[in-house]
Amino acid sequence: MPLSGGGASLSFGVLGPLRVRRQGMQLDPGARQQRLILALLLAKAGQPVGVGEIVEVLWGPRPPASAVNVVHRYVGALRRLFEPGLPARSPGHWLLGDAAGYRMRVGPGDLDLLRLRQLAEQARSEEAAGQRPEAMAAYEEALDLWRGPCGGAAELASGDHRAFDLIDHECADLVREAATLALRLKRVRPVLPVLRRVSELRPLDEGLQAQLLLALSADGQQAEAIALYHDVRRRLADELGVDPREELREAYQTVLDQSAGEAGPGAADPSDPIASPGGTLISRPPGISAVLPAQLPAELPHFTGRDETQRRTLGLLNGHVMSQVSTPVLVIDGIPGIGKTTLAIRLAYQLAGTYPDGQLYVDLQGFDPEQAMLPPEEALRAFLNALGVSDSDIPASPRARSGLYRSVLAGRRILVVLDNARSVEQVRPLLPGAPGCLVLVTSRKRLTGLATAHGAHLMTLDVLSDEDARQFLAVRIGDTRTSADPDAVAEISARCGRLPLALAVVAARALAHPDHRLTDIARELRDAQGGLDGFSDDDMGNSIRAIFSWSYRMLGAPAARTFRLLSLHPGPDATVPAIAGLAGVPLAEARALTGELVRTGLLTERSPGRFATHDLIRAYSHELIRAHGDGPAREDAFRRLASHYRQSAYAADLLLSPTVVLEPPDASADVVAIRPSTAAEAIAWFSAERQVLRAMVHRLLDHGHVASAWRLALSLQRFNQGEGWYHDWTTMARACLEATTEAGDDLGRAYSTRSLGGAEMMWGRYDSASRLLRRSLDLFASLGLRPEQALVYRNLGQLSVEQGDDPEAVVLLGRARDIFESLGDRTGELGVLSVLTEAHSNLGQVDVCRQLANRALLIAEQLGDANALGLSYEALADSYRAAGDLSTALTYWKKATELYRQIGWQMGLTSALLNQGDIALALNDPAGARAAWRQARDLMGNLRTPQVIDKIEKRLNRLIRLQPARSYGAPTDIEPAGPAAVASGGKSGAARHECDLGIPRRPEPGQDLADKTAQPSGSAGH
Repeated sequence: MPLSGGGASLSFGVLGPLRVRRQGMQLDPGARQQRLILALLLAKAGQPVGVGEIVEVLWGPRPPASAVNVVHRYVGALRRLFEPGLPARSPGHWLLGDAAGYRMRVGPGDLDLLRLRQLAEQARSEEAAGQRPEAMAAYEEALDLWRGPCGGAAELASGDHRAFDLIDHECADLVREAATLALRLKRVRPVLPVLRRVSELRPLDEGLQAQLLLALSADGQQAEAIALYHDVRRRLADELGVDPREELREAYQTVLDQSAGEAGPGAADPSDPIASPGGTLISRPPGISAVLPAQLPAELPHFTGRDETQRRTLGLLNGHVMSQVSTPVLVIDGIPGIGKTTLAIRLAYQLAGTYPDGQLYVDLQGFDPEQAMLPPEEALRAFLNALGVSDSDIPASPRARSGLYRSVLAGRRILVVLDNARSVEQVRPLLPGAPGCLVLVTSRKRLTGLATAHGAHLMTLDVLSDEDARQFLAVRIGDTRTSADPDAVAEISARCGRLPLALAVVAARALAHPDHRLTDIARELRDAQGGLDGFSDDDMGNSIRAIFSWSYRMLGAPAARTFRLLSLHPGPDATVPAIAGLAGVPLAEARALTGELVRTGLLTERSPGRFATHDLIRAYSHELIRAHGDGPAREDAFRRLASHYRQSAYAADLLLSPTVVLEPPDASADVVAIRPSTAAEAIAWFSAERQVLRAMVHRLLDHGHVASAWRLALSLQRFNQGEGWYHDWTTMARACLEATTEAGDDLGRAYSTRSLGGAEMMWGRYDSASRLLRRSLDLFASLGLRPEQALVYRNLGQLSVEQGDDPEAVVLLGRARDIFESLGDRTGELGVLSVLTEAHSNLGQVDVCRQLANRALLIAEQLGDANALGLSYEALADSYRAAGDLSTALTYWKKATELYRQIGWQMGLTSALLNQGDIALALNDPAGARAAWRQARDLMGNLRTPQVIDKIEKRLNRLIRLQPARSYGAPTDIEPAGPAAVASGGKSGAARHECDLGIPRRPEPGQDLADKTAQPSGSAGH
């Protein structure tokens, strides 16, 4: 029995794709890297795994700086997965950590690997004692546990790793031992399926291939055994330049001897041979005539686009990867109308010459509601008929029918196209057994089981590129018409979402009405306002609405309802927790519903854990929800969705700014909220959801939910500031200010005014920022909100520092500090101290700076918060700079840099790097300055903050002109490290505890720092 930890019984599987079960129910092990960590821990079967080894498996030789923190975070997530009620930082029962690393507490009852080893040892002992039938039973029970390569690591990891390879070697050895005993007992059939799959995964293992030859022959499959030998011999010659060793040659000779010994009156006529790939003549089964099937449907006369996909696929099929499996299998999946069948037929015609024995094609009807799904035994009958087998010679049993099919294909080179497959089970009986054939499969679902069991290569089609979409229309409509109106072509392409089916419908309409301008067709699509009315077609088989309906009709009622509700989601993609909120169901049920939608092709997993629909599929779901007329249900769903994002954003923001003054949003029992446990997790969540959250704010405003909108926007402000998303911040704040003003929401107006004032300061528009902040101060005073007044005073103090008015800054910041001290708000006080230290530093008040910095450090240590510690490091750096101890100031800037790097705050890290570079240059270390500034430039490369990049580039460019003879100080023509220009220095992402709205300007390094260096380094600071 599995052990019980944390009140729940768990079992783990690592002999194949990773599996975690609680009381028989499957659990989701999480994201790819989290799964990989768990797979590694289970592969070590309870032995400790060092953090360094985990980092190497996840990232290889070049891990990110945050690698160790990410590992700890995933370990924490796994612990909470195993024991949902586990207290924070508790190791729990299952996943333990110590100085040696992490390990799983598992036994044979919990982990399939340990159970397999237990059974293997039992089998060996019984075989040694002469108890062969008992040993065989133990071997068979052990092999039943094996489901594929260890932990599914081949799909999860970017490269091989010894821990997984060792398990795979161990399993291969066990299969070999079991096969040896099975041959002695003439009981190979139970072992054969696993032996075949392991051999396919290890095509150059001659010992394993020899065992497979003998097992196939013992099972009466001599033809496949002979074909397999020649395939292995050819592969050894091509890839290793060697001939088969004695073991494999002897096995082959045994097969030949058995084949010859079994020939008799019922043998086929040797005058009608089939040539195997190696040249050996294999008797043709009785009742089969020499027929070359050619079943491929007609190819489109004008195939365009997918050039790169075709090149990559053809190279793959002809290359090393696909040649290592017995039968290459390519599975093309994608949403309805993406062009899967068209591409498969195109590839089939390109490859037909390589398969001279013919082409088989079948539409498996996996998604057509007008026709029942074609059973594989019916497809087999059609294939066997096409191959010359009469109905009277086709067995009734599906298994026997599949066996005959594989026997007929043995030694032939035939291309098989399986179109519109619904499941792996529908495809598996139609796969050839012997090498030499090629199988192309299309499906709306991603048939991962084919990759696991048969080494299939999975390829998901995306929409056409802009250029391919334009060429698609040009080929069908004519280059003359498309060249005459390129703007209309671009609009048509965009409104079709670059979906081939939609483009084809529009092209057909253009051809049917040659007098219509493309501008008119584009206007018709525009007038449809994103709906499907612009894509009506007389041929219902090509109607986009009809094609989508085929998938929709396959859904169960709960999944169909969820699909309709997804049209209410405002963002480009959604997570399972968001879908759970939208549908009002528990997380596990939402995960199941999401899986059902993915399996029908109506939803795609754009990235791990994030699901999206094509724009036209979204339009279809919007039509459906309107047709169902469930208005109140729509309102409830949108309310739940908004609640999910508001609760999650509030929880994440609380980790970034502990002094959030707004009351938390109401919790709902039917809403699943995300609650990050660290600042890094909060930033990661905000980053993933940024576009969705921005869209949600504007959608809430559109629906008249003003209070919810500005509160959500306020929860995003710290993130937008710290990561440099200033445009998002500005547009949301301005929209919320207009809405709250119109709605007469004074509280929302006060917060939105302050927020917009902060954004204006970040852009360097100081006059506007000052007016807005002072207006918000009046509003907060009229509402009697003292903490908010303190925050505004702090912001105004920052603004004064930016403008170089340090005496005014000291007055304003003093007022903020007085309020925070009276409220006992140490976090708020710390935020003030960080700016106040800088203002006194600029004024040259060394003693005051040191007192303020020491107070900041004391508060930070008491709070135990990484953000607070970063603020104290900045304050200490300012105090040492004021004292002329630039070396110690540089040390504290480096500490701040590393801290912000660990947290993951982009702008805080950029600010620290700029200040670090300024101090380094003042210490006559241009190389150190250049390195710091280049790092800052690299950080800013992905953000829309051109003014920050401009500041960095100016520093780097002027650094080039520096004279190497200069000994002290920085050049006077380098701009100040801080920025009105937003974030080029100061506390850009660090001072965020009170929702800071600005970044203090650092003094001119050329003059200020150079003057200080006249003192001996550190003399005034100790």
